Amino acid sequence: MQFFSSSRSVFAAAVALRAVLLVYGAFQDAFSSVRYTDIDYFVFTDAARFVSRGLSPYARDTYRYTPLLAWLLLPTSWGGWWFASGKILFALGDILAGWLIVIILRSSRKMPMDAALKYASIWLLNPMVAQISTRGSSEGLLGVIVTALLWAVLERRLKLAGVILGFAIHFKIYPIIYAPSIIWWLDRENMGIPHMGRVQTKPSTWEQMLAFFHRARITFAICSFLTFIALNNLMLYLCVHLQLNNGLR
Repeated sequence: MQFFSSSRSVFAAAVALRAVLLVYGAFQDAFSSVRYTDIDYFVFTDAARFVSRGLSPYARDTYRYTPLLAWLLLPTSWGGWWFASGKILFALGDILAGWLIVIILRSSRKMPMDAALKYASIWLLNPMVAQISTRGSSEGLLGVIVTALLWAVLERRLKLAGVILGFAIHFKIYPIIYAPSIIWWLDRENMGIPHMGRVQTKPSTWEQMLAFFHRARITFAICSFLTFIALNNLMLYLCVHLQLNNGLR
């Protein structure tokens, strides 16, 4: 199809789809008793409003996410059309994830542009994906984070990949399920690490363990762990600081 021969056409359609859903969502929220906006979006924006007043985001009941999300959505507390800025941010995350999918398919799988765009369109032009982000679910951000993680791993940028995974686990705990498969994939063959000569006898269990824990895997694991711990400690410090300041008022 001519449509898939142009990245501009595909991404313009993806942006238009989300723009239409954002406008439709605002209309439904205004005139229908059944809201288009996800209930969690009100939780996010309420937490952002607390942060704008110098309070902890956890002052909002049922807020169970990283404080970083509340700070990212701070513009939603400015009122008016700014309330939809979080949805726009999540929708842009969808678009960026689609762009990364094209890059991954082009660089790692050597696909021609039209084929890569067809596969990426399963994400970019999927009404369900677009609806999730435009309703105000933060999964759009997590989608682009995980896609960026895959890109960094395939490009062998292990320090960056470790930082992204640590950030993803901090943002929402379940991306930790990707860690074992990434660690397993980082073998000597995929990393281009030469074997230490040919061994005629079967290596011992100890030798197999030493071979498994090579530099690439250790680097990735350390960067992931340090990023996760650093972000957790930073968010804990900031929240405690806000609570203490609020208690002194």
